[in-house]
Amino acid sequence: MTTTAAPLTDIFSPELRPVLRRLGERPLSAEAATAQGAVWAALSEAGALHEKYAVLPVAELLGETLYRGPYLDTVAAVAALAALPGSPPAEQLLDGMRCGDLAAAIAGPDRRFVRCADQADLLITVDGAEFTVVEFDRPGVRLSEHADLGRGGLFSVDVDAGVPSVLSGRLADPGALRDRIRSAQAAYLAGLSRGALDLATEHVRRRTVFGRPLGAHQSPAFRLAALSARLEAVRSLVHREDEPAHALRLARELAVDTTTEALQLHGASGLLDEDDAQLFYRRALTESALSR
Repeated sequence: MTTTAAPLTDIFSPELRPVLRRLGERPLSAEAATAQGAVWAALSEAGALHEKYAVLPVAELLGETLYRGPYLDTVAAVAALAALPGSPPAEQLLDGMRCGDLAAAIAGPDRRFVRCADQADLLITVDGAEFTVVEFDRPGVRLSEHADLGRGGLFSVDVDAGVPSVLSGRLADPGALRDRIRSAQAAYLAGLSRGALDLATEHVRRRTVFGRPLGAHQSPAFRLAALSARLEAVRSLVHREDEPAHALRLARELAVDTTTEALQLHGASGLLDEDDAQLFYRRALTESALSR
């Protein structure tokens, strides 16, 4: 998965964020597929695929723009495979993922739906400590896309027993992989909450009620302030990385609460397809159901 890179600041600029929010909708147009590739190249060029300290800030940025792609699973796979004893197949896969040539999707008993499997090159199935890596383009690997509330991008994957694996074995610490996935998903949801909060704040500044901006009225102003305070508390817990399950639970609750408030403040206009308020709400519901 490669294309021409652009700096992250250019790709995620405020002017382009409304466009990025729509990239997860299916079916992907040719223009959307090109934009998806540009985002992936920018992430690779910025070192976000191999710098472990970049994962949570980048996950927040992706959530803020509602970007759906294989980034979260790929960086989790890089960390898990890097902890294995060195072997030529593992090193080859790691090199490919770290430089952005390969993207991964992770599936398992607790991950019935795989995010953006159609953009990944490798499928990593994890069951306890056992893992297997197969290539998506092999005969016998089948994707089924689900028409979810979040407008696409979630797949179930079936793999025939005879499909050859690229790599298999036992993870050094399956609990560490689970915690990384939870922390990254919590950061993504925190970013989603921030994006919805910014959208709501901008709306209440423009919308006038009784001759005053809606945000000048005490009730909506206090509700948004309370959500902002919760967001900072959740972000602090997420970046501590010592309680990923707790951080994910709070991030899920916050994402649903924030997007619900944003939708209510937008009123009937927020329900229209062209309004991003409903899109934030849809994504919050689907993303909060992942990686428990």
